[in-house]
Amino acid sequence: MVRWGIIGLGNIAKRFAKSLEYEKDGKLVAVAGKTENKRMYFKEAYKDVKVYESYDELFNDQDIDAVYIALPHRFHAKWSIRGLNKGKAILCEKPSTLNSSELGGILKCAKRNKTFYMEAMKTPFVPMFDLLKSGVIGDIKNIYAGFCSKPNVDKNSYLYNKEDGGAVLDVASYPIAFVLGILSDKKILSINKKIKKKKFDEVSIDVHFEASIKFEGDVTANIEGGIDGEKERTAIIEGTLGKMYIPIFNRPESYKVILNDGREYEEKLSLINDDMYGEIHEVHKCLALGKIESDIFPWNNSIEILKIIDHIRDI
Repeated sequence: MVRWGIIGLGNIAKRFAKSLEYEKDGKLVAVAGKTENKRMYFKEAYKDVKVYESYDELFNDQDIDAVYIALPHRFHAKWSIRGLNKGKAILCEKPSTLNSSELGGILKCAKRNKTFYMEAMKTPFVPMFDLLKSGVIGDIKNIYAGFCSKPNVDKNSYLYNKEDGGAVLDVASYPIAFVLGILSDKKILSINKKIKKKKFDEVSIDVHFEASIKFEGDVTANIEGGIDGEKERTAIIEGTLGKMYIPIFNRPESYKVILNDGREYEEKLSLINDDMYGEIHEVHKCLALGKIESDIFPWNNSIEILKIIDHIRDI
């Protein structure tokens, strides 16, 4: 039985707690949050769960094996390291940190403590994802993936925070992880990017970005993301034999293939329970085997994602 804690009690934490109920070998033991009404929600919804105001109290709880970190981006590094030093396995929301340098500090800590760490990237654990790499459209030549929305949040949201706000940190992980997952055997040669910024109370925030990533083998990936307008969340993979269209590409349940010879067909494969279950189950499998990183989504994947994010942000 893996005994879980959660720090940060926003909507994503609620979804995680619900998804954990599907895991027969997992149990929510404690949560911690700074906002009273969010703590009250967990007190009422999960009567047997301990509710802390202090994150340190949760990390000092000897009844906890693993912690899901659902805090704003700027707190990921600090509390991941704090948890690892306490011997807690860590599943941290994306992006794992603000930059690749911070992530390096986390991974050194995980190695030193021989303690599990993984970024919470659901896409590679969705059953449909492996089917996207089946080769039915031949050799891949181009990929497009976009994640654009207009969140209904107030000006106090982390999205408009100078340190960790903006579209790149909020959504770039999704299309980048998708592209790197599909082109895992290809080396990146160059990246060109374009960013649109907007001022919110004198703070300049990136609200939309585009990037063109050139890979070896004459393969190109074009990604975009934004928090300034809705756009269909779709990925398109073009190959030598046809095209593949993937709706909701970060947690796909279907795709459509259009081959050059005129044939068309669709494939569907439902999620197992929901879109967060797979990453939770992966943590449980790794802990049972005594691993400190996942084979399916290893540390290097998070490093490569952040290197691209660093480039887009000119870090």
